[in-house]
Amino acid sequence: MRKSLASMFTILLIFAHTPSVASELSPNVANCNLFFDGHLANESVQFQTSLGPRIPGSNSSMELRESIKSNLSGWEITESNHNINGMNLTNMFATWNSGMGNTVMFAAHYDTRYKADQDPNISNRGMPVPGANDGASGVAVLMELSRHIPQMNLSHEVTLFFTDAEDQGDNHSTYVIGAKAWADNLSEDEAKSIQSFILVDMVGDEFLDLRKTRPGNSTLWERTEQIIRDLDVICQKGDTSYFDFEKVDGIYDDHVPALDRGIPAIDIIDTRFGENASYLGGYWHTIEDTPDKVSAESLHKVGLILEYGLRNGSWLEVRQQSASGSEDSDIDYNVDCSDNMGDILDNCDIDETTSTDNSTINVNLFFFASYFILVSTILGRKLYADYKGRGEIRAPHRDK
Repeated sequence: MRKSLASMFTILLIFAHTPSVASELSPNVANCNLFFDGHLANESVQFQTSLGPRIPGSNSSMELRESIKSNLSGWEITESNHNINGMNLTNMFATWNSGMGNTVMFAAHYDTRYKADQDPNISNRGMPVPGANDGASGVAVLMELSRHIPQMNLSHEVTLFFTDAEDQGDNHSTYVIGAKAWADNLSEDEAKSIQSFILVDMVGDEFLDLRKTRPGNSTLWERTEQIIRDLDVICQKGDTSYFDFEKVDGIYDDHVPALDRGIPAIDIIDTRFGENASYLGGYWHTIEDTPDKVSAESLHKVGLILEYGLRNGSWLEVRQQSASGSEDSDIDYNVDCSDNMGDILDNCDIDETTSTDNSTINVNLFFFASYFILVSTILGRKLYADYKGRGEIRAPHRDK
């Protein structure tokens, strides 16, 4: 009887501490037929930097837009022009499957910073940043992804958003100007039609060091983490060492205006540019942001995340699983921050003490309750049978 009780309680404890299987599954069966080419993406970085600094309103900026348009044959291209803070900026959009709805939007800024204000050499701080990683890498990922989208037979819209004037500011109010202009001019219906907004920025660093960022949509981050694991375990497309599943960075970037409009959005960004670089340190905002610091392998890893997500429907039905556009309330953080970006956002290296999804907790409680009832019923019957059996043994034997 003691062995039976011990066994049953062991089973109960196992189920009580087993995470929900449903929470570990991808939205669809994995499709590992992936074709993103990091070397071609890296060639785009080389080309973009050859144009010179892509400062808003410059000839280099215009030349890059013309090149992007010439390489997006069959896509619906639109531009929006804005004059803000003395800048003439141009946002550009390329849409596939226009009119089919359920838009998945991938974004990257194509401008480069007008001054290298973080350069260790003070005499260089008035020079423009080449923007190989901070600018060209995100655009390169979108351009290489665009080669494969027409062959995916998708049943929803995909929009590539090339934002201008992301990197021209000096404080909170003068960054992400292009993205703000776009978000401010969205109608409610247009905003609601966007299922997900995935920003890629500074993703070409040879020493790729990604982690979740906040603010950001928790459902999208959960799916992104699952994609990275699937690419490793199921697709065998490399390991997961480039992504830190335990820490979170705070960042103010082009995804914030989308979140402000209730659009589920995340920022895939490497905030540590260079080997052993600190948060927003290394080559960031220096004249050393050059093509030799960008890796085809890093571009490949990020490109596969976006491509896998498209082929497997990971970027769809996000609103149905999200209570709001920005969800950080279900995560507890131990924050250790030092100020490096003024009033933009604190420099955050955040240990995620728990990231258990509420749905996982609910499912675990259901299983726990179910097994508790089951085990209690079985134990009750065994105790009753054992008691009854002992009573019959003690009864005196009578001959008739």
